[in-house]
Order: sequence, then structure tokens, then C-alpha cells
Amino acid sequence: MGWLRLLFTPLTDGATWRRALHLLLGAVVALPYGALGWLFALAIGSGGLDVVSGTVLLALAVAAGAAVAFAPGVRALEVTAARALLDAAVPGTDGRDAAPTTWSARRRAAGWLALNVVAGAVTVLVTLVVVPTAIALVTAPWRDIAPLPVGAAAAWCPVAGVLLVVLLAHAVSATGAVLGRLAPGVLGPDRRERLRAELAAAQRVADDLAVRNRLARELHDSVGHALTVTTLQAEAAARVLDGDPEFARRALGAIADAGRGALADLDHVLGILRDGPGESPPTAPAADLADLPGLLDGARTAGVDVRLDVRGDLGAVPAAVSREAYRIVQESLTNALRHAGPVPVAVRLDAGAGQLAVDVENPLGHKGSTVERTSGGRGVAGMAERVRVLRGELEAGREGDAWRVAARLPWSGASGSGP
Repeated sequence: MGWLRLLFTPLTDGATWRRALHLLLGAVVALPYGALGWLFALAIGSGGLDVVSGTVLLALAVAAGAAVAFAPGVRALEVTAARALLDAAVPGTDGRDAAPTTWSARRRAAGWLALNVVAGAVTVLVTLVVVPTAIALVTAPWRDIAPLPVGAAAAWCPVAGVLLVVLLAHAVSATGAVLGRLAPGVLGPDRRERLRAELAAAQRVADDLAVRNRLARELHDSVGHALTVTTLQAEAAARVLDGDPEFARRALGAIADAGRGALADLDHVLGILRDGPGESPPTAPAADLADLPGLLDGARTAGVDVRLDVRGDLGAVPAAVSREAYRIVQESLTNALRHAGPVPVAVRLDAGAGQLAVDVENPLGHKGSTVERTSGGRGVAGMAERVRVLRGELEAGREGDAWRVAARLPWSGASGSGP
């Protein structure tokens, strides 16, 4: 009985009915084209239109039909129909992986539409012939339908009618299966679209990576500085707690302020990471050179003798440059505390014409001590990235018995904004 089940499978298989619906859609699209052609033929045949006028109008109708076939949205509809009704695995040509549709792809989409119109029209015409014929065959033994026999002589007719319907189902299923195999190649992206999609995907990855690198720098600089300062302040407060409780009280207050600032920065960064780079995170306070006094006061509370020398008008420095300069000074102070201890630090800012010069210098730790610094780490790399974004210059390294960070930040044509 396996052959019998195989014979009747198309009638019970949902894929056959979905394919039939797809072919029916093609026939529906063919209707206005066929009706228009029929009207033109009748008009010309009856003399209502001369040949020249009929030819011109027919050319205009063909052009309008072709314009519809080449419309940008047609391909997307065809892809959706092929995926849903033909179970065709058409590669991504829409949504996030979409690339602008090329004319080559539109031509293939128009060809696919023409193929579906022809296949659908032929299928419907065959169905309109087969179904009435099958009904006549099935009822032939009990009805006088010429040229079919009647009575016992027509005993074979019902079997033939059923087989005719089964063959039609097989034909519809096979036609839909062929279209489903053709769809990925015809409707899928061409080489140019694939390249565009790959470039767009690579650009998204690069943008996401750039955002995450920027967030990593912010987290390293702000939270790293707060932890370094609070560690030194806590150590100092512990040493003088009995002898100088007032100093210990100020140190604990500074630790609390630094902790609150670090928590705000951390919450902002984690919010962006949680929502994704494409979302709109809550606005966090962006520290810039206007906040420099608070930064230096915090370092002084930790025992660092910070001397600030400002030349020029810092208020004229663009916001993006001001924010990056603040972070460079912050990271320089952090590195001085971490690697050299509470040593004197000289900070010089020179706002000239179209450029901000940032110089931070501090003595190295005592020779042989564990905090002596011989090379830059992640902090220097982060500063270099900040300077590179602004197309500036950075020098960081040992000069004699001192460690010096020198950044030149131009702002002529500088663009972008920090987090």
C-alpha cells in the first residue's frame, strides 16, 4: 500500500496547497495583463482602433506593466511569498542584512514575476480544464455526458477522474517545487549586493567595537582613577586616624565623593552595554576642563602636590577637546599615584590658536621601588586612542628622572563628542 500512499500524498500535503496558492497569485497578477490584451485585440478586430493607435496604446500599457515589475518593493514581496509558500531558502535580501537593490537584481525580480505569471496562468487554465473533466468522468456512470459512455461501460470513468485530479496535484506540487529551487538563485542577492551587505555588516561590527573601546577607556580612566585615589586616601586616613581625626574625616569625605562619581560613570557605561550601542542611554555628566579643580583637589587630598599652570582661555576650547584633555590629565594623575606614589605633579595647559597643549610631569618613584615605572600600560594606550581620534599628537615616556605626558590636541575641524 506504500505506492497508494505515495500516489495520494500531494492531496494531503500542506506544501502542495501552499504551492498552489503561490501559482494562483501568479494567475491573479496575470489577469489584468490578459484582460488588457484581450480588450486591445477586440478593439482592433472590431475596427474601434486603427492599427497605429492600438500599437501606441499597447506600447504604453506594456511600459506601465514593465514599470510595475521593476518597482523596488516587488522583489521584497516576491521573496516573502517564495519563503512562505514555496519554502524557498532565499538568502537575506531584506531587514538588517539588506543592501540597496541593484538594477541587475530588479531585472531578475521582473523575470521571476514573468515566470510566475506564465506558470500561474498555465496552471489555472489546466485546472479549469481538468476539474470539470474529472467531475464528468466521476459522474459518467450515472449521467449521459457525451461522448462518455453510460452505465457499466463507464465503470472505468470514476477511476480515471480521480487519477486525473491526482495527476493535477502532482503537477502543481512539482511546478511549485521547481520554482522553490529556482527562487534562491533568482531572488537572492547578487555579487554586488553580497559585497555591500558584507561591508555593511563589517562596518556595524567596527562601529560597535569602537563604542565598546571608548566605553572601556572611560571605565578605565574614571573608575581606575577613583579607586587609586580612594586607596591612597584610605591608607593616609588609617595612618593619622588617632593623631589627626580632622584629616581622616576629610579623607573619608573625599573617598565618598570619589565613590559616588565612579558609581555614576559605572552606571552610565553599564547602561550602554546593557541597551546596546544603537539605543539611547541616559545622559551622564561629561567631565571636562571646567571640572579640573575638583579632580586636582581630590588628588591633593590623597597627598599629591599638584601644581597647575594655565595659559590661554580654556573656555574657548571645544567641548570634545575639553573632555579628552580632562581624561588625559586624570589618567596622568592616576598613573603618577599608582606608579610613583604621592609625588609632586606639574600640570600645564596652554590653549593657543586652534590647539590645546597638555603637559603632565612627575618624578619617578625611588630607584628599585615596586612603584617605579619603566613603560606605559593600558592608560597610555587609552590616552593615545583619545589623541588619535582628535588627530593630535602624544608623547609619553621617561625624561631623565621624570615621567612626562605631552599631548597636542588640535580643534580646527575637530568633530565628534565624547560619551
